[in-house]
Amino acid sequence: MDAGLTIRPNDGAANTAVVRPNPAPVPQAVATDLNPSQAVTAATNAAAARNDSRPVASEEPATRVDISFDKKTHTAVYKIIDTHTGHVILQVPEQAHADITV
Repeated sequence: MDAGLTIRPNDGAANTAVVRPNPAPVPQAVATDLNPSQAVTAATNAAAARNDSRPVASEEPATRVDISFDKKTHTAVYKIIDTHTGHVILQVPEQAHADITV
């Protein structure tokens, strides 16, 4: 059954002319003379500034993921470990046996 719609390839994209608008006229600028104490200049010996209050991240990641296999239950054990302290943050499943191979 024909719905009456046909899709035919097009020879190319439709060409449209790009018209750039003329910039708005600038109102007449007023020259200002500031005293040197009021002038703003870039500092030459300023240190780089940060806007966030977080400390800069070190090169070493804060956590690591260990995946091991529990021979008794035949399941994979996933651990997220704090790299600085070596403590296990999260273990899935929680009740894993001690006989684990890495």
